[in-house]
Amino acid sequence: MSTLIDQQTTSNGVLNDTTKTTENTLATSKKLLYKLEEDRITWEQGVFRTSNQALYAVLANCLTFCGELAITEAKQRSKALELFYTERGYKYKSETPLATRVVRAVFGGVDRRRISTYSLVIRQAIKDSVSVSNFAEWIEEKGGIQEIRLGHSKTFVSPKEKAETARETVQGRNFLGYAKSELLTIEADPDFNGSSCLLLAEQQADGSFGIRTVLRNTGLVNAAFVALYSKQKDILAKAKKEIEAANDADGVISKLA
Repeated sequence: MSTLIDQQTTSNGVLNDTTKTTENTLATSKKLLYKLEEDRITWEQGVFRTSNQALYAVLANCLTFCGELAITEAKQRSKALELFYTERGYKYKSETPLATRVVRAVFGGVDRRRISTYSLVIRQAIKDSVSVSNFAEWIEEKGGIQEIRLGHSKTFVSPKEKAETARETVQGRNFLGYAKSELLTIEADPDFNGSSCLLLAEQQADGSFGIRTVLRNTGLVNAAFVALYSKQKDILAKAKKEIEAANDADGVISKLA
C-alpha cells in the first residue's frame, strides 16, 4: 500500500513539474517577445535610429528566438507567438515560416517587403549555421541586408519560399469575387477563418464557376501558391519583354525622324 502511494505521489510530482515547466516556457517566450518589441521601438525611435548595428542586434535576438527547441518547448513558443499576435491584433497563420512570424511580431505593421527581407536574412543565417555572436559580422561580410536579399534571389528558391512569396503578394490584393451557397456554408469552419484553401471548380459557359469541393490540405494549398509564383514570374517576364520591344521601336522611330 505504501509503495502504491509513493508511486502515485512520484507520478503526480512529475506531472506537476511538467506542467510547471510548460507554463514557465510560455511565460518566458512571451516575456522575450515583449522585450524584442521594446528593443525594436528603441531602435526606431531612439538614439539608434540610424544605426545598422542596433538593427542587427534586434535581428540577432530574433534569430535566437528561432533556435531549435524540444517539441514541447517549440509548441509553447508557437502558442506564445499566437497569443502575442492576438494581443497586438495581428492575423496569425501557423503555416507561415517561423522566422517570418517572429519578425512580424517584433516589427509590427511595417511593409510586407521589409518583413520578408528580414525574415529571409534570418532564414539564410540559419541555413549557413551562423551563430548569434557572429550574426552582425556575417551580415557585414555579405555586404549588408539588401545584398543578402539580392544574392539570395540569384540562387535556388525552394518551393516553400515560393509559396510564401506568392502568399504575401496576394494578401495585399482585393478578392476577385465571393462564393456563397447553402452547401458552401456547411463546408465553412470558423477555425479556418483567414486561412487559405482551394476551391475545386469547373468553368461554365456563362463565365461562372461551379465549385465541386473545398480542399484544405496544406500541401495542396502550398502547391497552388508555388504555381502562382511561377505564373507571376511569367507575367513579369512577358511584360518586361513587351516594354523592351516598345522602347526599341521608339528608338527606331526617333532615328527615322
